[in-house]
Amino acid sequence: MKLLLALGLLLPSFATSNIYAETRMEITAQALQQGGFMRLAVAPGSTVQVGGVALPVVENGATTYALLGFDRFEPAARWLKVCPTNNPCQSQKVSIKPRTYDTQNVQGVPKAKVEPDAAASQQMVADNTAINAARAATAQAATRGAVAGGLGFTEAFGRPSPGRISGVYGSRRLFDGQERSWHKGLDYATPTGTPVVAPAAGVVRLARNTFMSGNLVMLDHGANMSSVYAHLNSMNVQAGQVVEAGETLGEVGTTGRSSGPHLHWGLYVGKVAIDPKLWVRE
Repeated sequence: MKLLLALGLLLPSFATSNIYAETRMEITAQALQQGGFMRLAVAPGSTVQVGGVALPVVENGATTYALLGFDRFEPAARWLKVCPTNNPCQSQKVSIKPRTYDTQNVQGVPKAKVEPDAAASQQMVADNTAINAARAATAQAATRGAVAGGLGFTEAFGRPSPGRISGVYGSRRLFDGQERSWHKGLDYATPTGTPVVAPAAGVVRLARNTFMSGNLVMLDHGANMSSVYAHLNSMNVQAGQVVEAGETLGEVGTTGRSSGPHLHWGLYVGKVAIDPKLWVRE
């Protein structure tokens, strides 16, 4: 018997549905498109591979979870392989729907933030070191199956901030006409001082003032999923702190490379930036 997968574009459904009883394999949420994801629940002791690479698994009682993120330009197909302890491995091709992306020209950013000087460049190196260390801690916790911050990645996320969406995932970003890296999240335009809350349970891996992202908070939600909250006016948490859904992380601001008050919210599986809008519960 083959592993059965629902192929094509499915918006996230956070209700569990058993699709392969022999291996206790379930897809508990998925969005099969570029920038999307697939979350699996399998029997304890199972291994999960994608393209021959093992995914970290998180065991919680009778269930083992694994999470896969699809890149902005993810190939059209990936091969998923699930190996339960007492049954043969099962493989299946997963089809990924392509997307088109916008181009956004951001005006009014200070030139020093677009063309950093030597001192700023040194700060950026230190910032990137700290960010990479936070991501490494998230990955290491996932490899150990640690769930100290709860199982946030199993939740349907709420919005971290009110406000209109002023920047979307995947867009090419031009700063005063100069192209920079593509946009790895959602922007919510809302006044300075608006509370920013955790959309799900997690562990704070970083709370730091950075050159590009300003005041930056990073949360670990388990299974190698992390979220980022950038340009904050203030931060109310510190590294190592466990937070629950709805707990205040800080306030909206316009610190770092920003043209006005807004929250930049990013969502990652490992180092792969996925589209938060596909995960959020509106």
